[in-house]
Amino acid sequence: MNTNTQNPMMKHSRLSWLVIVVGLALFTLSIGWGVNKQLIDQRISFASDRLLLLSNLRREALERYFATAEAELRFWSTSPGLIKQQLWLNDAWQKALDAGRDPEQRLKLFYVDQNPNPPGQRRELSDAGDGSGYSALHAELHPMARLFVEVRDYYDFFLISPTGDIHYSVEKEADFATNLNSGPYKDSGLAQAFKRALQYARSDEIAVSDLEGYAPSDGAPAMFVAKAMYGSKGELAGVIALQLPINRITDIMNFDAGMHKTGETYIVGEDLLMRSDSRFSEESTILKQAVDTETVNRALKGEYGVDFTNDYRGIEVLSAYSSTQVDDHNWAVMAEIDKAEILEMATSERPLLAGLMLFFYSLGLWSFWYVQRSSDDVEGASLLADLDLDSGMDLSDS
Repeated sequence: MNTNTQNPMMKHSRLSWLVIVVGLALFTLSIGWGVNKQLIDQRISFASDRLLLLSNLRREALERYFATAEAELRFWSTSPGLIKQQLWLNDAWQKALDAGRDPEQRLKLFYVDQNPNPPGQRRELSDAGDGSGYSALHAELHPMARLFVEVRDYYDFFLISPTGDIHYSVEKEADFATNLNSGPYKDSGLAQAFKRALQYARSDEIAVSDLEGYAPSDGAPAMFVAKAMYGSKGELAGVIALQLPINRITDIMNFDAGMHKTGETYIVGEDLLMRSDSRFSEESTILKQAVDTETVNRALKGEYGVDFTNDYRGIEVLSAYSSTQVDDHNWAVMAEIDKAEILEMATSERPLLAGLMLFFYSLGLWSFWYVQRSSDDVEGASLLADLDLDSGMDLSDS
């Protein structure tokens, strides 16, 4: 008798178990893959909604900031006392020219060259002490304008004649007393804002320059808002302008609460250069870092949405894009986070998912084993009953 011969039923049982083990494993893996994909999709959807929200919040904060600056400029542009002072300055400047004197040279002599305060602190001088009518007006105007600039956190405050002569500024930088139509800064952002303010005439529009380097401020990025002023008789008195502090814009865009490790928000101008600083650069990226990405170009076309793209670092990110209009300048407002971090957040739940899959797989195997064992017991009991019955019939016959 060959003892190595296997029972056909045993072979069938082992084959059945192999099919069950492999099939259940494939089923469990497919469920796990589907659940993992759903987790990733949920993370991407959540990140998309959050980035769109952050982009909207940053854009609205920027628009509120510019709206506040414009409202304050409108207030000053209608101040009767300030308009009266500007009209006096126009008259005094013209009289000096008619008398053959150079008002630009005289103002620079007393308020720049002979200013006892160093550059950056020239605002401390209220009266040059030369006994002139200009110095008397300056002593009256300057404390108020300086206080406004300091309290409201502006960089500078200008009064400009209709012909472009800068009669007054708080900081007394190199632009003070120059002409914005013919002088060295005729192509500057301040000159652009001045000329646009005259174009807007009596409308309620505020002229706003784009962000660009400004030579009198050591080439630092600068923006200007400007508004025309009119006298009681309807005559053009001049233009009032404010130089905006760039730190207010960067503070809005660099607010990183809720941005995780790789999230950031930033602004890009129509020249595809950043108008705010990158979170990932130790040096300023304003007007230095080019961002020529698909989502930035969509934003500059007025589109709005969220998509995956490679950012200015060459890293794949989820990018939410929108835009804001600053006078006639269009800015892209971007909110982005690295795709790798989104996947990392999704895969952080994989150990729990793997544990659950292993539990359900084990439970499935046990269930099949239990059902088969119960079935085998029933079959065994039935077989024993048949044997007993057959034995009883044999005894009866004998």
